Amino acid sequence: MKKMWFLYAAVAALFFFVGNTLHLAGSFKSIEPHLAGELQTVYSNVPGPEDMDVDVETGLLFISSTDRWKTLRGKPSNDGIFLLRLNSATGPAKLPTTYAGSFHPHGISLLKADSLTYLFAVNHNDGGSYVEVFEFRHDTLFHQQSISDPSMCCPNDVVAVARNKFYVTNDHGSKKGFGRTLEEYLRLPHSKLLYFNGNSMTTAYEGMRYANGVNISADGSTLFVATTTGQNILTFDRDKETGVLSNVRKQDLHTGLDNIHVDREGNLWIASHPKLLAFVGHAKDSTKRSPSQVLKLVPTTEKGTYEVHEVLMDDGSTLSGSSIALPYGDQLFVGGVFERKVLRIKLGTPNRP
Repeated sequence: MKKMWFLYAAVAALFFFVGNTLHLAGSFKSIEPHLAGELQTVYSNVPGPEDMDVDVETGLLFISSTDRWKTLRGKPSNDGIFLLRLNSATGPAKLPTTYAGSFHPHGISLLKADSLTYLFAVNHNDGGSYVEVFEFRHDTLFHQQSISDPSMCCPNDVVAVARNKFYVTNDHGSKKGFGRTLEEYLRLPHSKLLYFNGNSMTTAYEGMRYANGVNISADGSTLFVATTTGQNILTFDRDKETGVLSNVRKQDLHTGLDNIHVDREGNLWIASHPKLLAFVGHAKDSTKRSPSQVLKLVPTTEKGTYEVHEVLMDDGSTLSGSSIALPYGDQLFVGGVFERKVLRIKLGTPNRP
């Protein structure tokens, strides 16, 4: 009899675990498509525009491009950084670079320092994972430095804070294999935020569930991290001299967060995956759709908390797998992890989710 009760308890625990996993992954979530604005253009010549950053002074939009469906199949892909001139009628064009190695960019970050423009890019190639530093001038990316470290097993996004300093997210604790799968489906808090101080890499914060996007306030005193399976936004106080983080605050957003953009008013724009298992299916099969969502987070008077506005919810037919949302004036640019699509939207009034 005891064995039977043990079996019943085990089955009940399994059903609870599976149901809870599906719930947290958004499998039961109702998708009600809407857009707080008007879709104007879909640029279709940029494979996998997973991240973007903008020079608001010059109106230049930098787009990270990796054809992930090709790389997952072991096929060669002509990846790189595309440039879109936002005040021009021309579409995105791939930038030439002096970097001689294999370049498959992931997260990127633009830095203006000493009248110069730098682009930092996470790069995954056969030799490992790196943060590449480029100087941008004369419409060319001039390679300056490759930075790697054994602790940087699974870099996803980067934010530059000085010419030779940056934070980078490790989205997993395991580089590959069964351990990586367990992290995702059991929501294990094994990912980290790393800090490179110009000489060495240290752990700035750990214990997150799939740390993804990272960005910083205009004055450098606040740092933000978005988690995908953790589904929350983390806000830190930052010591600008040492880079040390403190006073973490978390706000649950109940969706799979990806990259963060901070606008001039201090609002956070986050693209996300409301149905994480649909995104997994989309990654394996281009015919399967994955819903896209864009949130605008407006800071409240209490630091680390935000009013949440839903700017876009799409069933995946317009864009599957949104990963970055970036405003410029009254325009919004949205990219995704896999598809050859960058959406250009004229903004209206966002909704409360």
